[in-house]
Amino acid sequence: MKVLFILGFITAVIVLIAIVIWINNYSEREYNYEFFNWGNYVATAIGYFLIWYGDSWFNEAVINNGDLLNGQLLIGIGLVFLVSVLYIHIKNTNFLFGVVIGAFQFIVYLPLAIFGFIGLLMAVAWLMDTKPVYRI
Repeated sequence: MKVLFILGFITAVIVLIAIVIWINNYSEREYNYEFFNWGNYVATAIGYFLIWYGDSWFNEAVINNGDLLNGQLLIGIGLVFLVSVLYIHIKNTNFLFGVVIGAFQFIVYLPLAIFGFIGLLMAVAWLMDTKPVYRI
């Protein structure tokens, strides 16, 4: 069963990559615009991070009876990032194609943003030559 799960996962990833490549080729040919590029990924990842961090800050403020505005502002700024990416999609294509493919892009970029953030933290730790601290 584990082998079938691994094969199914690999097949799903390959199909997802093929769909992303097909969407980029189609939108480049029809609208002269690429949906899946580095700028859209970074803007979406920053938006997701701000929404997540703002939500955790807001929930902590609710529990501790603190200032709720900080978390709400971060959530709002994160939503501005996501809405601006969607607006650029709609501006460069048509409404239906921009919204549908933009929603698909947001779904695809969510796990990539999570793993990208973890990878960024690992890269920063490696570049800073972080060593474990031992108590002697």
